Amino acid sequence: MYFNNGVILLKIAVIDDEEGILLSMRVFLEMEGHQPVTFSSPKKALAVLSQEKVDLIILDIRMPEMTGEELAMKFKKTALTKDIPIILFSAHDTLPEIALKVGAEGILEKPFHFDKLIHLLNNILA
Repeated sequence: MYFNNGVILLKIAVIDDEEGILLSMRVFLEMEGHQPVTFSSPKKALAVLSQEKVDLIILDIRMPEMTGEELAMKFKKTALTKDIPIILFSAHDTLPEIALKVGAEGILEKPFHFDKLIHLLNNILA
């Protein structure tokens, strides 16, 4: 977390196997002043984020190597990542139940609007 003219800016990990979503999230978060770190591989994200601190994780539920649910549970059991807020996003209809199960701080349903993401970020920062 860092500050720019009194505004809280975050280092945010975005994990999704769809490159188009990663690109749009990266561009949007950078425009908002945040520092995005994107991963198309859940396994790579787990390895990197076990060593490198971020302020927030935005995580897709459906990915080929490992589900977002499995990955979120691993993050919540790892010392460096256990207290990092997680926002799950997906078009899957059980998203609220999965979020509750893994202890996610928010959900973002696909297709999503960036104003909803801003609202979630503000709630988590509050």
